[in-house]
Amino acid sequence: MHKVCLTNDDGPASVGLKKLAAALGENHDLLVVVPDSQRSGSGKALTLSRPIRILDRSDTGKYKVIVHDGLPADSVAIALSEREDFDLFVSGINPGANLGYHRMLTSGTIGAAMEAALQGYPAIAISQDVESKYWFTREGTEINLDSICMHAKKVIELVQRKGFPEGIDVLNLNFPDEVTNDTPIIVTEPTIAPVRNRIEEREDPYGGAYYWLQGGEKGLGSTDDVVAVTEKNNITVSPIVIRSPKTKELETLRYFLEI
Repeated sequence: MHKVCLTNDDGPASVGLKKLAAALGENHDLLVVVPDSQRSGSGKALTLSRPIRILDRSDTGKYKVIVHDGLPADSVAIALSEREDFDLFVSGINPGANLGYHRMLTSGTIGAAMEAALQGYPAIAISQDVESKYWFTREGTEINLDSICMHAKKVIELVQRKGFPEGIDVLNLNFPDEVTNDTPIIVTEPTIAPVRNRIEEREDPYGGAYYWLQGGEKGLGSTDDVVAVTEKNNITVSPIVIRSPKTKELETLRYFLEI
């Protein structure tokens, strides 16, 4: 039986996590390790300035669960302190797509998968495009989760049968808002289109100013992952590659530094 660690950046109450854990727990040796509450936007940050506390340990009968008060990427270290023989790390299902490099590098969902990859383990991140009002709540996020779990299990089973694709560190799966068992899966590259972030000033009931971050992608191309999911309603799989600079890039830097 394959050994899988499942994590997320939304905490143990996430309906996506619960659905995927139930699906994977049927035929995997599954350990779920998650932060205790919402940690979206944490990226690959680790808790270094204070102790991490384990708040709960439980066993559902199909899988074990560890809840802690750290960050998503801390889940990897906690899991590896329990055992080191995992075959795969899975992060998700995140309410809110993680498309394009800007979102990917900000995402706690992707951050946990990246941490696992940097520790030498195959990793898959799974997200669904939903309305922004559902990014940080559990309401309205159960739509199509059964179909998402079905597609995700197919990809996971491929990885288990064939091994992880050579040269790829993380598989980033993104699902459209409306997904069925027949929704096509396509391979895309993450967009590098810039995201223009703006700070919007608002006023609280007491007349004090507060600020809200707003942003959106610009200059998307027809082959970008964002377009494929949000406009064409495809499921996308994008490779994330952590690589060392090539010889040409090193030579370019030496020339620039005149050394």
